[in-house]
Amino acid sequence: MRAEVGRLTIESTRQDIVPIQMLRGIAATMVVFVHIALQLKRLGYGAYNADWMSSGVDIFFVISGFIMWVSVERRAGMTAGEFMRHRIIRIVPLYWLVTTGVLLICLVAPHLLRTTIFDAPHALASFLFIPARHPVVTDQFWPLLVPGWTLNFEMLFYVLFAIAIAGSNGSSRTRLALIAVLISGTVLAATALKGRIDVMNFYANPIIFEFLAGILVGILYLRGRVPRSFAWLAVLAIGFFLLWYNEPLAMVSRGSSLIGATMVVMGALFAPPLPVPGLKAVGDASYSLYLTHVVTLAALSHMWRAAGLQGLGEVSFAVAGVIASILGALICYRLLERPMTDGLKRLWHPARRRHLPAA
Repeated sequence: MRAEVGRLTIESTRQDIVPIQMLRGIAATMVVFVHIALQLKRLGYGAYNADWMSSGVDIFFVISGFIMWVSVERRAGMTAGEFMRHRIIRIVPLYWLVTTGVLLICLVAPHLLRTTIFDAPHALASFLFIPARHPVVTDQFWPLLVPGWTLNFEMLFYVLFAIAIAGSNGSSRTRLALIAVLISGTVLAATALKGRIDVMNFYANPIIFEFLAGILVGILYLRGRVPRSFAWLAVLAIGFFLLWYNEPLAMVSRGSSLIGATMVVMGALFAPPLPVPGLKAVGDASYSLYLTHVVTLAALSHMWRAAGLQGLGEVSFAVAGVIASILGALICYRLLERPMTDGLKRLWHPARRRHLPAA
C-alpha cells in the first residue's frame, strides 16, 4: 500500500482493496472493446455488438463512490480542501495532457480524426470539465477527448462530496444525508431546467445516483459484518447479466445499470479473492487505459489500413487493439501518470513530508 507514514491517502485506500483495483482493470477493458467495435466498422469489418460493455462506466461510477467514502472515513479529519486537492492531483494532469495531444492533432493533422474538429469554446469547456455539445456529433455532450464526458460527472460528484464534507462537521451520518440530498437535488433541478438551460440536459442524467450506490457499498464494507463467501460470485455473475441484458429492459434500463453495476462491485468486494495474473497491473493503469485507448486504437486503425492488413480479419485487429491499448496504458502509467501524481503530491505537501518520521 502506497501511503505516506502517518496519514492515509485516497490513492492508498484504492491500492489497499485489491479486488476493486482488479475490477477497475476489467471495467476499463470493457470500454476498450466498445471503441474497438467502432474501429472495426471504420475498417469495413463486420463489427460485433459491444454496446453493453459501455456499462464499464457504470462500474467505474459505483467504484468511485465507494472509494471516496472509504477514503474519507479512514482518513479522520480530512477537510473539503484536502479532498479536492487529492482529486485534482489524481484526475486533472493526465486528462489535460492527453486532451492537449488531441487538440494538437486537431490543429496539425485534422485528417487523422473523423469526428473531432477544433472549436475554441468547445475546447475550453473540455479543459474546464464543463459539459458542451460536440461541434460535429451535436446530440452528445462530448469533450475533445471523448471518454472525458464521464469526468464531467466525476468532477461534479467531487464538488458535491466536498460540500458534504464541509457541512458535516465530521459526522458520517450528516455527510451521507448531505450528499444524498445534493445528488438528488442536482438531478431534480437539472430535470426541471433542461428545457431552458441546455447543459442541464447533461446533468439530468440519473447515472449520478451510481456514485451514491457506491457510497452505500462503502458503508456496508466498513461495518465489516458481511462474511466473505463464494456465493458472492453468483451476485457478481447476476450483476454482469443485468448489464448485458440492459437493452431489452428499456423501460428500466438506468435502474438495471445501477443495480447491475452495484452487484458487480459487491460481488468482487465480498467474494474470496481470485488471483488473476496481470489484472492488478491493468487496474493500476486503468485511468491511463481509459484516457489513452481511443488515441491508441485510432493510430492502430490508420497503421492497419496503411499496411494493408485488413485480410487478417476482425479478430486479429481486436486482439491487437486490446494488446496495444493495455501496453500503451502501462507505459503511460509508468512514465507519465505515476511520476506526475507523485511529483505533485510532493510539491503540494512539502512541509508535511519534512515532518513525517522515517518509515
